[in-house]
Amino acid sequence: MADILILANSTKKGGFCVAGKDIETNRWVRIVGSPKGLALNSNQIVYNDLANNRQIIQYEPFNKIIRLDLGDAVPLRYQPENVLIGQKTWQEIHIAKYNITYDTPIDLWGTGDRIKAEDIKHGLVNITQSLYLIQVTNLQFYVNNYNVNRACFQYGNTNYDLGATMNPKIFQDIVNGTRHHNSVLTVSLGDSFLNPHSNQYEHYKLVAAVF
Repeated sequence: MADILILANSTKKGGFCVAGKDIETNRWVRIVGSPKGLALNSNQIVYNDLANNRQIIQYEPFNKIIRLDLGDAVPLRYQPENVLIGQKTWQEIHIAKYNITYDTPIDLWGTGDRIKAEDIKHGLVNITQSLYLIQVTNLQFYVNNYNVNRACFQYGNTNYDLGATMNPKIFQDIVNGTRHHNSVLTVSLGDSFLNPHSNQYEHYKLVAAVF
């Protein structure tokens, strides 16, 4: 069992990618459905709340700590935090104090919005961590010409423009100016995707949540 502050629940190939930080170690955990990183389905992301009512993990259940039954670690080259989902029901718990801090990488896996899968496979890019909780500046959300949700921001000395897989309602509320945020993001490295333009498999850098 592990007590996890849920910091992201984004869309992933028709399912859900749930991740958060262990409140004791400050380390990331991404819960997956198989050793190959299968997304979770809606039946797998339910929990008992503090009143013992059954709930489903929403896109962004911030400030909720969930006691998770976890299986074996199943790290991938591009997602070393992956852990198999366990069999027992998840339970929300209340803990007043816990040790969660921002991540402070030098950059977000280099520049740009993607990494070639071959570069990771052959060790040209070493992924020691595929999830970050970071403070950014100049954060803006927008929809591009291909009707894709995007987030642009500055981290360190680098400007990024990444796809946003976060809750689409929250995304739209921010674009409309009816929701505020503190420019804190959960950024994740996604699964490989065949880019039809380059005919290469690539891993996109994604904004999975905003605080």
